[in-house]
Amino acid sequence: MTAAAAAPGAELRPAVKSEARGDSRRRDRNWVLALVALLAAEVVYFSGTVPGFFGGGTGLLALTEQFLDVGAIALGLAVVILTGEIDLSAGTMSSFAGIVMAVLWRDGLEIWVAVVVALLLSAAVGALNGLIITVFKVDSLLVTLAMQFILGSVATALGGASPPYGFPKSFVSIAGTGTIGPVPNQLIVFAVLALVISLLVGRTRVGRSLTLIGFNRPAARYSGIRVNRTIVGAFVVSGLMAGIGGILVSGLYNAARDDIGNSLLLPGITIAVLGGVDIFGGKGRISGVIVATFVLGFLTEGLLVAGDSSLSATMVTGILLLVCLAFKIGLDHRRGVDDRALVSRRFRRLQSIGDPS
Repeated sequence: MTAAAAAPGAELRPAVKSEARGDSRRRDRNWVLALVALLAAEVVYFSGTVPGFFGGGTGLLALTEQFLDVGAIALGLAVVILTGEIDLSAGTMSSFAGIVMAVLWRDGLEIWVAVVVALLLSAAVGALNGLIITVFKVDSLLVTLAMQFILGSVATALGGASPPYGFPKSFVSIAGTGTIGPVPNQLIVFAVLALVISLLVGRTRVGRSLTLIGFNRPAARYSGIRVNRTIVGAFVVSGLMAGIGGILVSGLYNAARDDIGNSLLLPGITIAVLGGVDIFGGKGRISGVIVATFVLGFLTEGLLVAGDSSLSATMVTGILLLVCLAFKIGLDHRRGVDDRALVSRRFRRLQSIGDPS
């Protein structure tokens, strides 16, 4: 019998060296502060090199309307990633929600009732993702990838050759291009969403459960956490936030778009990772995700205002994601983290997902 086998609960130990909780918090705080410094440097650079970055209708506040939909999606993705799972359906979920809302409105339903129905359907699809993952023990990457194709096809079919457009002014103002003074309504909506998710993850038992599940799932189960139920709840949040992102996109363009979903997924994941959420789960702060939303958003919009193509902005997003992952792995190695063991543990989780909890 090996020492590991002889030690009770040895299989519960994570593939990392132990560290003080205060050290982890300090490192997370320093990461957020570094993002704030990067954001400030970014604004200074673009304001000095890109004419009209501040004024002429393309000021900082006005620019936020172009990326806060992705920020909403990233908040939901962060909740799922904290558990060690992934939701690849979040982008097409946005398209799906926007199209459903638009079609219901076109067929005679009051616009805000249509919005509520679309969001409820998005949450329900998120719950379906979570249930398939936990009940049938299928990896979240495969489940949500399949759901991505399903939702994209449904959105295209519902939208038809000419998706609905021309929504009521009240909807376009609140969910799209309206402002309260100089502050866009979308920025206010995002601030409320960010506050709610921050409190959920950082100040409640649910948030602590999410983090523990991602850090050490067997230990979470033995401590009495309802792991399966919490994972399903995380996917419900992700679906709901993705649906809100789709509503914001529809309000911004005053039209439902069935082709935008895939372009929202990569930035959403990048924001979550850039914000400090560990791609293997168990670590991260929502405050970092909030700051990262503006870091990536202003970077992308700054490039577009400067005259670069959208393909260039997408390429920069991909490069930024790779740099973040490489930097994170480098830091992990310095702290003695065995990333290969983490990857192995990630794919062994299927063995425990189906346990009653």
